[in-house]
Amino acid sequence: MKLHFKDVGKLQRGIKELSCELGFTISEREDADVVVQAIMDEGEIVSVNAQPGLATIRYGSDSARFFRGLGILIEELKEGNDNISRSETPLFIHIGGMLDVSRNAVMRPETIKFMIRRMALMGLNTLMLYTEDTYEIEDRPYFCYMRGRYTKEEIKDIDSYALLFGIELIPCVQFLAHLTTALRWRCAAPYKDMPNILLVGEEETYKLIDDMLKSISECFTTKRLHMGMDEAHALGRGQYLVRNGYRDQIDIFLEHLDKITEMAKGYGFEPMMWSDMFFSMLAPGKADYDLGVEFDHSIKENVPEGVRQIFWDYYNDSKDFYTINIDKHKCLGDDTIFAGGIWAWVGGSVVYDLTLQNTLPALNACKEKGIKDVFATIWHNGAESNLILSLAGLQIFAEFDYSGEYDEGSVAKRFNACCNANYEDFLALSKVEEPRLKLKADNASRYLLYNDPLIGLFDKHVKELDIGDHYEKLREDFEDRGPTDGPIKPAFDVIRKLIAVLELKADFGVRLKGAYDKKDVKTLKDMKDECLEIMKRLDALRISHRQAWMLYNKPFGWETLEARYGALYARFSTTKERIGAFIQGDIDSIEELEAERLSYDCDIKRAGTGKFGAGWGTFTQIYTAGIL
Repeated sequence: MKLHFKDVGKLQRGIKELSCELGFTISEREDADVVVQAIMDEGEIVSVNAQPGLATIRYGSDSARFFRGLGILIEELKEGNDNISRSETPLFIHIGGMLDVSRNAVMRPETIKFMIRRMALMGLNTLMLYTEDTYEIEDRPYFCYMRGRYTKEEIKDIDSYALLFGIELIPCVQFLAHLTTALRWRCAAPYKDMPNILLVGEEETYKLIDDMLKSISECFTTKRLHMGMDEAHALGRGQYLVRNGYRDQIDIFLEHLDKITEMAKGYGFEPMMWSDMFFSMLAPGKADYDLGVEFDHSIKENVPEGVRQIFWDYYNDSKDFYTINIDKHKCLGDDTIFAGGIWAWVGGSVVYDLTLQNTLPALNACKEKGIKDVFATIWHNGAESNLILSLAGLQIFAEFDYSGEYDEGSVAKRFNACCNANYEDFLALSKVEEPRLKLKADNASRYLLYNDPLIGLFDKHVKELDIGDHYEKLREDFEDRGPTDGPIKPAFDVIRKLIAVLELKADFGVRLKGAYDKKDVKTLKDMKDECLEIMKRLDALRISHRQAWMLYNKPFGWETLEARYGALYARFSTTKERIGAFIQGDIDSIEELEAERLSYDCDIKRAGTGKFGAGWGTFTQIYTAGIL
């Protein structure tokens, strides 16, 4: 298909980047198959109108609107429709995603560019890079040492690439907490309060922050800056307490916020920040966004002028929760931003059931309350999942923006056009993390994979679940799921290998303990042999995951995943030997299997249901009760 574009100006390079993927060639001649006229409109609009041989894309405010229109045009033309009349008015001014590139997996620039092209076709216009310490600061060699930090040149390149499509690349950093990896080194002692929190009020701390700001200002075109400031629950309770004595956290927090806001504005930035600390510092249990928190309206006077608040939440399915909290944010400032979440952080997969369950009430609340800036966080705690699997979540946000509602069929159709993938395949990913529907076992792949075959800290919780049967059926189901080629395929290959491991491993500990208690020698012999098959599948998973990791991410950080896989492999080797020694009479008992299985973390009520609060469980918490 040959297209001739008129009046596209600076859009030309972005069009060229998308031409191969969308399956058209750019013609310099007006006798092309279709002549496409671009018209920039004053209003927020995407309008596509066409008749045979001629099409018009009318777009408003930014180039991202045009590229959504281009995607719609190509989608319709491929379906044989050359009489088109379609118009959309977006709900939000700024909408996009936030990629976590700090939790071991530092996404390669080329992978980010792939995501940017998909976002452009969706009509998203903002992208935040969550970089705790994964960016370069001159003369601070230990800042993100051996963690795969981005060079200034890499960020500048990503920034300029995003601008081709009208996408604003926004730095999302941390000026208070979430800096564990940056503060681990001895040279960080002068500005460390707690292991993950900066030492507020100290000259060395503000020298570091000034260096951060200087580096960021040299890399990003935008003047918008996300300063972090969230979840600093132990603020002022470490070295700060030793040096200054006890002070109310909110006073410490506000003093620091005043200082860094002044510094940020000195670099020309327009700051924004997570808002949760204002709530948690006043909540009895330090809970985020406790509905019982009431603000004195004078607090608005203490929030530095021009610092926009970001209300984040991905855990609630009540629209009222979101509308009430949006109203509460009026006490903290005008123009609140909302951040939802695509559930990619709990295991090896993405939980779209929970993404939809909690996102739709939130977006409806934003629609009702007139919120104009929205983005979807894509966290990566543990780094087991491949964030490219979050694309369907971005499509959900985009389609809600342009239609004002969620319609599964419409999302699926657009997702196929934007990502050349099947939306249903992505929705099916939830089953990897939820062994039984409606149960809040939302990180099943993590705890079932890391649960030790002999120690079994999670055995009691899965004892009553028919998990092996679930993953056997899921393995068969996923044989034909996902793209057959292209950049997304390796992520689905990893999912397939993960399911194959869980088919045997998920309830292995429960079955082993049961056979041992009954002294069922035949079953024990069979399970001894099964260890070899699990080891084989574990190694296949490791290799598949390694291939995907090296494709999507920088190599730094893979060592953590490889260490976990190596530990699991070694433990099944040990389990095989322990079972063999017992069967042969070389040992009188397997002491680990003699031990009683208790509920994980004293959670007695939910034992055997699959419902337990392990969503934040890490490898070390799941794998052993010892010190790792």
